[in-house]
Amino acid sequence: MKIQKTLQKQINRLQHVLLFVMCIFMIGVTGCNEPVVAPTYDDEIEPEQEEKLFGVVSHLDEVNGEICIYTLGREVEYQLSFSVGADVRNQYGDLILMSDVKLGSVVDVTYDANRDKLISLYLTDDEGVARVDDVSGAIFDYVEHKVRINGTTYQMSDDVRVFSDNVEIALNEICSEDQLTMWMYRDRICSIYVELGHGYLRLHDYAGYIGGMVEVGYDVIVPVTEEMLLTVREGTYELRITKDEYVGTKKVEVVKNQEIDVSLADIAIEPKQIGSVMFDVSPANAKVYIDRKRVNTEGSIDLTYGKHVIHIMAEGYESYSATFTVNAAYKIREYELKKSDEKDDKKEDSTTKAESTTKKDKTTEATTNDGTTKEDKKEETTTEESTKDKDSDVKDVSTAIGEKTKNKVIITAPIGASVYFDGEYLGIAPISFTKVTGSHIITFSQTGCLSKSYTVNFEDDGKDVTLSYDNLVLISSLIE
Repeated sequence: MKIQKTLQKQINRLQHVLLFVMCIFMIGVTGCNEPVVAPTYDDEIEPEQEEKLFGVVSHLDEVNGEICIYTLGREVEYQLSFSVGADVRNQYGDLILMSDVKLGSVVDVTYDANRDKLISLYLTDDEGVARVDDVSGAIFDYVEHKVRINGTTYQMSDDVRVFSDNVEIALNEICSEDQLTMWMYRDRICSIYVELGHGYLRLHDYAGYIGGMVEVGYDVIVPVTEEMLLTVREGTYELRITKDEYVGTKKVEVVKNQEIDVSLADIAIEPKQIGSVMFDVSPANAKVYIDRKRVNTEGSIDLTYGKHVIHIMAEGYESYSATFTVNAAYKIREYELKKSDEKDDKKEDSTTKAESTTKKDKTTEATTNDGTTKEDKKEETTTEESTKDKDSDVKDVSTAIGEKTKNKVIITAPIGASVYFDGEYLGIAPISFTKVTGSHIITFSQTGCLSKSYTVNFEDDGKDVTLSYDNLVLISSLIE
């Protein structure tokens, strides 16, 4: 009995040991199936480090939550991310949307330097910052880096930023027709935004109004010329065209950066009657000018009915000037120049030597209607024509406002584009034309491309100007 109790105690102890071992085993198996997780500690998260920025908003991408700030004074650009929860306010402290922030705005920014993340953005209320709205007719001086607005001249900062349609553009892409918002810091213009840009109007069926005036809005008032292309601020206007007692009006809509064709057929006046004239001139190499313009006499020339002036000259011949009238659909006019050493028909009874002397005296004393001698007239005309021949490749600018100089402007590119100077068609680039002082707009147009305008400012400094611009943008490249 005593032995049985002792044996039972040993069995119970063994069961407890086995049960303990099995428990340890089960715990180990279960632990191996569980993933190992690294411990985290709140004190290891890098704290927020707030920094301040003062500058111009130079880029804004709401889709990807990115904004760039160009700092004033330090001239460094910071790229920051932002979320919907960013604190964005106007200069009065009122909450606004990020979409209400315009490129070029001067702002005070707080951001987390450890994450380059925007915390707050306020349109600045700094007393050194001024915003000028609704600026029109700005005249830029790119040499002195100044701009003239309503008679007042302002200095631009060396790194002035210019924006339009939420992208940055070059300063000379602004036209005088554009409406601008400008930000000034310490009396210097630091950024510009184009509120209203410009488009282009190409007139058709305007023949009856050549020499008249065309008005679009308040800014564009120019003479009507052949193949003109007008640069006009975007918007809806009443186009007004006049000539003598004739007046026509038409509503037009100008779209930014687009070229619009406008037909004047419904308001056109009857064009003047035209007649064709064939000039038979001897010698054949003579230079012929009609109404002071050189003409090619190899074929017939179309002229309006009425009086015209013809001037003919050739080396070794006496110059000829006269008026003639066009009053028929077609007519041939013959002209034969007299050789400059040809003897006069009226001869005096004297010896050959005396006759020669008398002839020479008569030629010297002969005068034209304006009181100058024929020899003087010939010398003057020859000098004038020599100058014209020298600059025959320089297009004359007839309608631009300003003083014509003795120098020229040379456009080397974009090659093949049509060139317009203040709306007047000059020809195809490369091209040279008369340099006219003042602020002007040069426009380029080419089939299949977006038209482009640039503002220029010329001075009478005795120098030629050479300009070259980028190729025009193909419309097809903008279609996805």
